[in-house]
Amino acid sequence: MIFSIRDLSFELGSVLLEGWPAFAARAVCALLILLAAWLVRRWLTHKGFPALETRSWHFTGTPILLRSFAVPVQRMCMVVGIYLAASSLPWAIPGVRKLFLMAFQLVMTLLVCEGLYAASELADLVLASCSPEIRSNKTLLSLLNTTYKVLVIAVGVAAGAQEVGFPIGSIVAGAGLIGLTISLAAQESASNLFSGIVILLDKPFSVGDWITVGDVEGEVIDINFRSTRIRSPDKTVNVITNSKICSATVQNAALRTMRPYKFNLGVTYGTTRPKLEQLMKDLQTMLDASPYTNKGTNIVQLANFGDSSINILVSAYLLTNAYAEFLQMQNDLNLNIMDIMQADGVDFAFPSTSVYIEKNGANL
Repeated sequence: MIFSIRDLSFELGSVLLEGWPAFAARAVCALLILLAAWLVRRWLTHKGFPALETRSWHFTGTPILLRSFAVPVQRMCMVVGIYLAASSLPWAIPGVRKLFLMAFQLVMTLLVCEGLYAASELADLVLASCSPEIRSNKTLLSLLNTTYKVLVIAVGVAAGAQEVGFPIGSIVAGAGLIGLTISLAAQESASNLFSGIVILLDKPFSVGDWITVGDVEGEVIDINFRSTRIRSPDKTVNVITNSKICSATVQNAALRTMRPYKFNLGVTYGTTRPKLEQLMKDLQTMLDASPYTNKGTNIVQLANFGDSSINILVSAYLLTNAYAEFLQMQNDLNLNIMDIMQADGVDFAFPSTSVYIEKNGANL
């Protein structure tokens, strides 16, 4: 006689036909499978992965993968054991085995994604061939790690949805339309983001550099994916979007080893030639003897005749690229020039106008 109880999960009829010893054998087999899975998991935990991690590998990403997949693989062993043990039992409810298979595939997919998510350091290998400045850029590393993790999550969600029967094609098409709408609405933000990536990779300047962008000059205090912050000499913080910086000409004073010191020194037209020659000689001697200037580049020459002054070109390159230090050097040299002009008896010229009054046919 065959008994079939539909509200129980075991097919009792077949068990009675086979006999309780057969059912007990299946149950023991399931327990042995679970025990074997547990033993494999323990071996991997205490011997397998530790032995693999101590080996030397040619691929630099292998140790990262071993560390990241250690826990997921151990869990996979137990999941495989539970699935095989459950499959060995005589289930009577229609679709139970298919449900077990679906759950098994879903859990295995999630465990693989867990290992890949933990292996976010693999993204750092993308910069392995780049310069030390790029490899040490924490902002760029954070961007790569975040992008990698988002991709892993997206792939995991898509794979999991496919396992449970969701229409992936429709989901991807909908996500594409949403992404297109967002990109059109945030076009300027996207432009700033990509410009920020270009700045971080190309490195036209770094935090702490003194740069000039258009009419803004100052020290770079922060670089992010949207904008760059520049502190002016008056302590004003200027926030410039990265897209504007990429489209402008950037002068980076930190990349040069010297700063130019150049101007026209105006003296009065009443200065005689001997005094002019003595003044230029003394200025040249002062620049050549100064520890601030690059020897061989100092120039003191009569440049031109202006409306109210005789203009002497004073040109030198100061041995610094730090703006504050340059200002101090410039201050000292300017004071030395004043002392030399006083010693030589030469006066500074200033804008003036000569007025001639004609009276009774004579100029006064």
